[in-house]
Amino acid sequence: MWEAESKITDAELEIMQALWAADGPMTLGQLKAALSDRHGWSGDTTKTLLRRLCEKGAVGQEKQKVYCYRPLVEQDQLGRYRTQRLIDKLYSGSAKAMVAALVEHDQLGPQDVDELRTFFQELWEKEGK
Repeated sequence: MWEAESKITDAELEIMQALWAADGPMTLGQLKAALSDRHGWSGDTTKTLLRRLCEKGAVGQEKQKVYCYRPLVEQDQLGRYRTQRLIDKLYSGSAKAMVAALVEHDQLGPQDVDELRTFFQELWEKEGK
């Protein structure tokens, strides 16, 4: 596990999502533009969040004509970690209990259940069971 995964705040996650969505490294100006439309953040806020992410090892910066920033952590890596933490924290480590809670509280509709059924069936067949 990458240690800083548990320390990325929701605001920092917004920066990470912008970087993951980009085709390549982004400048501070590009990040400011992408995030100010969505959040109304000042340039200083974006700069502070980027600095923190660099300190945590989640984002790398390189000097070209200007500084460019790129994610050092993959989106699915962080997603897996956060999902497992959620399951551990709220459902005592039981993914089944989490899915049951989603069904009980009408968070999964019939189409979702059908898609999950197909997913599990394909997984079952792939594993030769």
